[in-house]
Amino acid sequence: MHPVVTKDFPENLSGGVMICGINFGYSSKDEALERSGLLQEIEAPSFFSDLSVNNTRFRNTVRKWLTNWGFPFSHTPESETAFDRSFFQTNWINSQTRSVQSNEKITINMMVEESDGILSLIKSRKPSVIMFFGVQMIQALNDIDIRKRVVSALGERPGNGEIYQASLENYKGTRFKLITQNFPKTLVLSLPHPQTTGITDEYMAALKPALQHLERIISINQSE
Repeated sequence: MHPVVTKDFPENLSGGVMICGINFGYSSKDEALERSGLLQEIEAPSFFSDLSVNNTRFRNTVRKWLTNWGFPFSHTPESETAFDRSFFQTNWINSQTRSVQSNEKITINMMVEESDGILSLIKSRKPSVIMFFGVQMIQALNDIDIRKRVVSALGERPGNGEIYQASLENYKGTRFKLITQNFPKTLVLSLPHPQTTGITDEYMAALKPALQHLERIISINQSE
């Protein structure tokens, strides 16, 4: 099974929201503990926005960006909702590195070659929304070599993705992109990776999806 960081719930096992990074992190602390022979206690998985677990820069930054878009997250097990339980977190590649560019550089070709696990997960869980954090992933998803499997899981390809950029008054930094592809079964969003140089919370707050896409996400499992 392709690894998932979050706890399994009925709400994310079918029709949920997939949060997908590039690969699994490996901090200096992790490396030091491994070299010393000490074992870290493995956290019990929980829902995506539970602040008591999964205290990584990736999760915390993504949660902050989505909260700034108006997502109604809860942060403690006592207050979790079906919406919170609909999210699940994974990565495209099942490897651990200090950063996404350490060791062997991760390329689109590598992602295509190592796509079996993530495509199997998508096929199994049938997410209503996929959020990729790192532009290579939506490019890999559209690669001709895996297109048949993608179409089988998501429905016919709706053409190239639509590109959006935020407009901020007096903004002089890099204008990062949001790319959307609305497959028949799944809305795919591509966003910058949290480690991207020059990215700011202000810019990401403005780089939010079109209203119909935002409402589609927020309405998932809101029946409670």
